[in-house]
Amino acid sequence: MIVMLFYSHIKKELSAFTELGHEISCRLSEDDWDFPGYSRQDELRAFLEHNPIIDIACVDVVADGGIDAAEHLRRKSRDMYLILLSDATVSPAAYIKPTIMAGSLLIRPLTAASVKQVFTEAIREYIRSIGAEDEPKDGFLIENREIKRLIPYSQIVFFESRNKKVYINTGFEEYAFYDTLDDIESRIGDGFVRCHRSYIVSKSHIKKVMLSQNTVLLDDDYRIPLSRSYKSVLKELR
Repeated sequence: MIVMLFYSHIKKELSAFTELGHEISCRLSEDDWDFPGYSRQDELRAFLEHNPIIDIACVDVVADGGIDAAEHLRRKSRDMYLILLSDATVSPAAYIKPTIMAGSLLIRPLTAASVKQVFTEAIREYIRSIGAEDEPKDGFLIENREIKRLIPYSQIVFFESRNKKVYINTGFEEYAFYDTLDDIESRIGDGFVRCHRSYIVSKSHIKKVMLSQNTVLLDDDYRIPLSRSYKSVLKELR
């Protein structure tokens, strides 16, 4: 499921954005899409607390917490396509900065043509990015008959091998696909470490390495087994 998030303090925009996003995604992509939309800051925060993976976001910087939301989303994923909504009341200096790195900007008053053009460009760019031959630098790409999904490395808690599949756990969702941990280990870089024949964990999500208990404690209190052969590597991360 590809997620395109909308946050706007103007409720009627959300309905129009969702309809347009659905129309464009159906025309350009065969994947399943979801279009969550929020007009209130507390609703958006509650949604983001679950740490969902957002592929494209359209954020209203005029709305309460809009700048913070844009920065939060960018921290979660460097590869996410970010569209900003603004108007003449907000200085460009507030949102044109490295902590946000927007791909597109829509200035109110909006026109149907301008919104359609920007949304089409965003969806096309996302589709192009996940279709690239090289492995994305900031995310793990799952691509098979059932799913095509870019998972930001920052949101991966661990990889698990079970029942002849590999599962990516983000703490909120789990994604299954066919692969081997040996192959994954060779692709994902130094941010992860093998701790068991069935597990690769994110170093940034390790809370504690308990050598005497043969356990690695991760965020959200996941307890991952630690094999004897990997103890020497994990010992350095205590």
